[in-house]
Order: sequence, then structure tokens, then C-alpha cells
Amino acid sequence: MAAGIFLTMEKDLLKTMPEHIVDDLCSVLVYASSFCAKLLSGVDVGNLYRLTVLLLSKEYSQVNRSSSTHMIHYLIYWRFPSLCVLAHCQLVRNYNLRAKLGDVLHDIFLPGNSENHSEVPDSVTCDPLAGGRPYLTSDKLSKETLAPSLLLLYGEVENTGFYEKNDHRTKIAALLKFLWDSPEHKPAFKRITEDKKSFITFANGIINEMNDKFASVMETLPAIRTVQLQMANPQEWGALNEEERETITSRHENNEREVQRSLPLCNSVMKMLGFLNTDEDIRDMFLLPDMCPRLANMLLHVLTKLVGSRGLGLKVENPESYNFRPKEMLQDLCVVFSSFAAADAFQTECAKSGYYTPELMSKSVKTCRKLGLLVGESMDLFDLLATKVEDASKVTISDEDLYQDAPDEFLDPLMQEFMTDPVKLPTSGNIVDRKTITQHLLNDGTDPFNRKKLSIDEVIPANELKEKMKVWLDNAKAKRAAKGN
Repeated sequence: MAAGIFLTMEKDLLKTMPEHIVDDLCSVLVYASSFCAKLLSGVDVGNLYRLTVLLLSKEYSQVNRSSSTHMIHYLIYWRFPSLCVLAHCQLVRNYNLRAKLGDVLHDIFLPGNSENHSEVPDSVTCDPLAGGRPYLTSDKLSKETLAPSLLLLYGEVENTGFYEKNDHRTKIAALLKFLWDSPEHKPAFKRITEDKKSFITFANGIINEMNDKFASVMETLPAIRTVQLQMANPQEWGALNEEERETITSRHENNEREVQRSLPLCNSVMKMLGFLNTDEDIRDMFLLPDMCPRLANMLLHVLTKLVGSRGLGLKVENPESYNFRPKEMLQDLCVVFSSFAAADAFQTECAKSGYYTPELMSKSVKTCRKLGLLVGESMDLFDLLATKVEDASKVTISDEDLYQDAPDEFLDPLMQEFMTDPVKLPTSGNIVDRKTITQHLLNDGTDPFNRKKLSIDEVIPANELKEKMKVWLDNAKAKRAAKGN
């Protein structure tokens, strides 16, 4: 009933609704889905669904506030927390509450035959007024806004707790997979490329997660295996005193929890990269100068862990209890590689990556063939990528020799690399490469030189310097060609 009332409110009035009301609704629904799902049978949750989708929409996620307004709100919230209101454009953006709304969509409304879903009855997940079709595919607003909303939310949950964001992102990924497989949502997925800023936030979340979590998992699994073998050996285990056994057991259980928490997300991220990049427009977004270097680095990093460090040969007892399926992940990873194989920018960034070696790519191709992980065109593309990256590596090494003689003003002051798109920071006057400052601002919205607030929209193209760099580089290449002749 409450949700129905909120849906009848004018937009400006709805934005003043106390946060705790929605928070309480979310808590009740998530609790019910976990502990008494069958009791939800017969409950009309249609208005709750529509309210959840509405509040997740971009219209209710945007904040445009000055630092002074932010400070005023902080003081009000600290002194009078009950006055905090929901998603008011000038006051608050509660990432934890928005993450809870995403949890409600997953726990209550994701159909029961979907992966990682609880026992919520179909009578709850489906709309009786739409012929029993799921709310996720039948609701009009969902078809227009939900896919972009979830992509934005995926990036936003970076601001929730260290452990909580894993669970949130695993659920968001499951929702996105369901929507991707639903023809009703294809037009909305097509539109997500129109909002570059939100897409980059989402893509950055994916890459950060894989870089942080997968390396940790692959370091922790051998430790789990060591303890499993130790515990299975009565003589060795019995030789330890009680305190030593308790210490080892406690550390072992912590390691298990960490892997069980992280691996489902790593698996879902790799699958999500695979299905999203079957769309050419989305693939082009990942090839933007802001994202392509980080994507190539992340993919090669994972490839190194799976192929370069005997990840496929790593054994643990009951691997399914950890969601540890290395061959399946390698297959998903190589599918992503093959989808970008024809892109010159991707080939170049792979060649520049510190994780790349010709031996790694060659071994990966052979492993895929041997295990039958890729077939047909996908296998041919992956094989072609290895060749193309090796060729690009030779060019990269040659260009790096040129850059060694470049004037200091052509080098990014943070990365000490030859810039490709120099921009001036209006807050400090320094010039850096666009991709460097873009990546920095995704994680810290300040000028790295003086800590003043800064957004990517404020940077100024350094066109004069860029032209000067082009002239210098063209002359350097011409001199090198003359010497070669």
C-alpha cells in the first residue's frame, strides 16, 4: 500500500520522502526472500517493483551539488539524521540504499529458474496483469530504464562496504544477464552507449573488481589446498598442539570465506564481458582511449594467473563449493579476447601491457586448442590476435626508443609516458594525458596536484601542445626511416 501511495506522488514530493521508509521496505523484502520466501505467495508486490525501478532510474541518481551544499547536508545529517531525505538532487546520494534496491530486484523479482536465486514463488516474481510474465520483462518503465540503471549501479556500489560490494555486484551481474537474454531489453542496452560517463564508471568497476579479487583468489587457493592436505594427514595434523591447530583452522576458514565471496563475482564479470561485447557499439566503448589500456591489462593479468602460473592445474577439494571452475573461466576469458581480436587499438594495448609475452599468448592458444575451449571462428580470431599482438609489440618497442629522446613537456608528469591526448587541469594548470586524469577521477574526484575538486568535463584540451608533439614525432619517425634507408 505504501509503495502505491509513493507512486502517486509528484516527483518533487517523492524526492523528499525520508530515506528510512524505503530502507525499511527493502530490509523486510530481502529478509522475507531469505528466510520465509513461500510466505510471500499471494502478496501483491507490483507497486513495490515499480517504485524500486523508479528510484533506481537515472533521474533519481543524479546529484549536482556544490561543496558548500555538501557540507551543510553533512552537518544536518550528523546532527539530525532523521531529517535525511531520499535522493534529493541537491542533498544526498545514498549508495548503500541504492544498492539495497538492486538487491530487492534480485532477491524478489529475478525468476526462480535464474542462476543464484532463492525460492520466491513465481506468483511473486510475475505480474498477473501481464499474463504471468516476469515484472522484469513486462513492466514498461523497466524496459526503458532498468538496463542503464543497473550498469550505473554496478559502478556506484564501489562506494559501499569492502565486502558488501561483492555481493551487490554478483546480484547486479545476474540481473544484467537475465535482461540481456530478454528481447524486451535490447533497445535499452543499445542506448547505454549514449551515456559515456556512466558507462565508463561501470566499466571501471568491472576492471577494478577483477584486478583486486582474482589475483587474491589465485594466491589464496594454494594456501587452502595446503591446509586441506595437512588436515587430511592424521599424523601431521596430530603432531600440532591445540593452539597451532586453532590458528591454522581460523586462517583457513577466513581464506575459504574470502574465496567463496570473491569467485562468484569474478565468474559473473567474465561472462558479462563476454555477452556485452557481442554488441558492436558496446565493444567500441571498451575500446575508448580511457578504457582500452585498462581492459587489456586486466584480461592479460587474468590470463597470466590461469595459464602462466599453472592456474588450470591448481587442485582443491570440493572446487564447486568455491565456484572454482578454471577451465570455464579460461573459456570465457578467451571468448572476450577473440571479440576484440580485430581491433587495432586492443592489439596495441595488449602489446604495451607489462603482462604480455609472446610465450603467454602462444601457450594460451595451444591450451585452448587442446582443451577445445574455442572452436571455429572464435578460435581463429584468438589465434590471429596472438600474431597481431606480437607484430604490434615490435612497433611499440620501436616507438618507445623514439620517446626516450622526447622533451619533458611531452611526457605525462604522473606516468612519465609520451602523451597522446594532453589536457590542462584548470584547478592547478598542469598538463597530463587525458586517459591518466580520466582514470584518476574515476576513483578520486580531485586534482592530483592540489586536491581541489575536479571533474573530467572541466579539463581543457591542450591543442597547441598536441600539435607540437605531432610535428616532433613525425620528424623523429622521418629521421629514423632515413637512417634505415
